[in-house]
Amino acid sequence: MQTVIIKSAVLTAVAAASVAAIVFASQPTYRGIRAGKADADYLDSQKCLACHSDHFASWRRTHHSRMTQEAKPETVQGDFTHDNSFEYLGVKAKMERRDDKFTMTLNFPDGRRQVYQIDRTVGSRRIEQYVSRQGDQYIRLPLAYDLVNRRWMSLNGSFFYPDGDNFFQHQAVWDQNCVFCHNVKAQPQMDTTVRGKYSTEVAELGIACGACHGAAAAHAEAASSPLTREVWRLTDADKHIINPRKLAAERSMMVCGHCHGQRVPQPMERIQEILTKGDPFNAGDDLAKYYRPVARDTKIGEFSFAGRFWQNGSPRLTAYEYQGILRSACFQKGDHQNRINCLSCHSMHEGDIKGQIKPENRTDKPCLSCHQQFAQPTQLAAHTGHTAESIGSRCYDCHMPRVVYGVMTFHRTHDITIPDATLTATQLVPNACNQCHLDKSVNWAIAASKRIWPQRFGSAQPSRDEIFNQPEGVRALFAGDALTRALAAEALSGGGTMKPGANWAAPFLIEALSDNYPIVRYFAANGLTAFGQQNNQKLSKPDYLAAESVRVSAVEQWWARYPQMRQQVFSLATGLRARRINVDVEVGE
Repeated sequence: MQTVIIKSAVLTAVAAASVAAIVFASQPTYRGIRAGKADADYLDSQKCLACHSDHFASWRRTHHSRMTQEAKPETVQGDFTHDNSFEYLGVKAKMERRDDKFTMTLNFPDGRRQVYQIDRTVGSRRIEQYVSRQGDQYIRLPLAYDLVNRRWMSLNGSFFYPDGDNFFQHQAVWDQNCVFCHNVKAQPQMDTTVRGKYSTEVAELGIACGACHGAAAAHAEAASSPLTREVWRLTDADKHIINPRKLAAERSMMVCGHCHGQRVPQPMERIQEILTKGDPFNAGDDLAKYYRPVARDTKIGEFSFAGRFWQNGSPRLTAYEYQGILRSACFQKGDHQNRINCLSCHSMHEGDIKGQIKPENRTDKPCLSCHQQFAQPTQLAAHTGHTAESIGSRCYDCHMPRVVYGVMTFHRTHDITIPDATLTATQLVPNACNQCHLDKSVNWAIAASKRIWPQRFGSAQPSRDEIFNQPEGVRALFAGDALTRALAAEALSGGGTMKPGANWAAPFLIEALSDNYPIVRYFAANGLTAFGQQNNQKLSKPDYLAAESVRVSAVEQWWARYPQMRQQVFSLATGLRARRINVDVEVGE
């Protein structure tokens, strides 16, 4: 009997060992992939699918996943077959699809003709940009497709530059710029001996799993063992992968800040390493080890980044959210291990893909998680000076107003602040009060702040500059710089929280159609079209990129609707324009 038991035990052990050996031998090998490269041990997202089908599906829905794509019939959204021609600055462009190939043909006034094959697309929500392989580099082409308004456009229509004569002003080298934030682990592999020669590689096109979770080879190998997976399920054992939710708040924010916080190499000499070997940052790393966030006083040679920030240093473009949060008291005063960070409001695998925010986080809920003293209507109304249910009592509208531009629209700032109308009078920084009270002046807002919040603003003084007695929506529309004017045009159009009346706002927007910056005309045209639709006015939408003669004709048609206001608005605008300061802004999107 004893012999039988021993034989059985031996056979069982041998069988178990055999099974283990088979399992071990059949385990995939991931470690060592692309050894020696910047993206060593990175896996593409398809390899995550087998175990994380739910997260893969939620990520696949996002605009992150489609940020950069190979140009294919199933990825290209622009109209290459019907409304597929566009003329700008005398250059006639024709966009065409032949079989599975897409081209952009430019016909110049002097008879020259240039054909670009479109190899990749960038963006999938508001603008679709196009990238073409030219020699040893990829070029971002100067024309894009406006996915919201379903039309072709020059990229000069989305940046803050005046009308000009350079059709290619915003053509850019993809390999040395766009590639870094729109893909995983960019490696331009610039040839330092040949100007303009790149052999760019990325771990994956688009913003994929590796961007947030880092190299996954060790994790995937370990996860191929059922025993390991069971241990992970039952314990907090190391899973050999970065989970931003489990990082300290500051380090977690660096994962997002890597791209949502425009940066320069630290030290600057590192640029050579970045353009040759590739981006050294990995999720979970200390971002400050490699990069320094751009600030108002940052310069590269003679190029200044000042125009990308309001005068008080607050960002005024998207992709600077990291800088905004770093300035916020909510971040600075929080517990170092558990303070506000990107994931306090955003969720990468849940909620609306527009902003990646769950519905409840679009309410006051995230703020009330710390500021419970304002949860009850009575206390909230006392705090805001507005009725509890009004927009004047919404946390975001007061503390994160929409004053930041990005990709043809305005967004909430991530510099969480206390509304301060005096900043507009002293530093031309837009204030939350006048973002709603467009028809009131800055000095009116200062007086109201003194009355409602005497402890904070009791000593605030109105500006002696008469310009700040004008309705702020109007002052900003004509006297501000291009970004301020665009912001005012968007607000007067009803793009923000407040919806101005058409009879008051439309005449100012008609006058703004004469602005020499296309981006200002873009918002004015959108507003007028919306007002026209509300009032059943059958006027065509003004083309903000059309030749001047065409635009003048459109302006005349619109003024015919408000003839009695024309001279008064023109006189007011002329006076305000005399105070205008032009600051061109290289958006970099």
